Amino acid sequence: MYEVKTIDRFDLTDFAGDVFRTSNTDTPDAILVRSSKVDDSLISKRLLLIARSGTGTNTINVDAATANGTAVFNTPGVNANAVKELIIQNLFRCLRPLNGAVEMMKQLKVAPGEDLQEAAEAKRGDFIGEELYGRTLGILGLGTIGQRLADACYHMGMQIVGYNRSFKNLRHVQQLETIDEVLEQADFVVVLLPLTDATRHLLTTKHFELMKDTAYLLNFGRGEIVDNQAVVSALNHNELAGYVCDFPKTELQDHPKITLLPHLGGNTIEALTHSANLILQNLLDFLEYGTVRASVNFPRVDLPFMSNQRLTFFFHARDNFWVDIANVMSQYDLPVQEMMGNTMNGYGYTIVNTDLAKISKEKTANILSELNQVEGMIRVRLLNNPTQGEWL
Repeated sequence: MYEVKTIDRFDLTDFAGDVFRTSNTDTPDAILVRSSKVDDSLISKRLLLIARSGTGTNTINVDAATANGTAVFNTPGVNANAVKELIIQNLFRCLRPLNGAVEMMKQLKVAPGEDLQEAAEAKRGDFIGEELYGRTLGILGLGTIGQRLADACYHMGMQIVGYNRSFKNLRHVQQLETIDEVLEQADFVVVLLPLTDATRHLLTTKHFELMKDTAYLLNFGRGEIVDNQAVVSALNHNELAGYVCDFPKTELQDHPKITLLPHLGGNTIEALTHSANLILQNLLDFLEYGTVRASVNFPRVDLPFMSNQRLTFFFHARDNFWVDIANVMSQYDLPVQEMMGNTMNGYGYTIVNTDLAKISKEKTANILSELNQVEGMIRVRLLNNPTQGEWL
């Protein structure tokens, strides 16, 4: 039975069974996490999988996991609708003083016999807002969230411009060649980029100088993409109208032009439930079958388990790798019934269906030892078909 460590809260009721149990061990077989940091010390030789319920993996040392042969799973797109709706809510809040109006109504008192609505309407002049219709929305990062946001805002009458590292033929978006062009044109700039070495502090003083002084910046990508000191300075010098950030930091608190949210992006019942269920199913499939469907460091491989056993290989892709594997397997008369593999970013992952019925456990141990010594091999797993009963 596999031991799974949960760093954040997960409801595992529907997944209880004989495959895994939860454990507080520091050397688990798998880790389940939402947005908390995964300590590097947990990436032991035993760790097969880190499953992130959500999209971003910046709290996981993916390079260390990959070198260890540990798959890192996520659930891209599952929280897209939740984030899209939150962004739209905040677009309205930028132009309509709803919070102030609601607070005024809580405090407004009238004498007995006076009309509350009449008294309220006498104050509504203090809460005149503006409309999104006809404004230009700039989106940095045209993934699933960006595309959904673009479609929704287009149908509200907004003009949509966007930037993406690779061109996407999107019906409602005028895709521009540079970020600078988006910043210059947009009344609202929404950041939806992932955090990488290239995007860290991507937006700083020189970029804010390009933006309209009436423009709003909304960061729902990652906090570190925006230089916090630079954005505060821009707001203090009236170079921006406001900043909305879903990644709170102390230096951004209490500024009258900054709205901080407690990382609410995918924080809806629907998104949390769907994301957790999907990542748990992917975890079970990987632990039992070696199947990879949504990983940031392993290529996608899904092969029906139509044999008694199967081998999985994660390796540095190189010429003649399979010649060496074939030599080991043929030496022990180990049959290859069916196989499927794929590569990604210089790494390969392959599943081989086989049958060890005529091979002793001692020889099986020798096979695994020799396969692990093949040049470029990072991790070898031997899996029994769950429907066939135990063999090892």
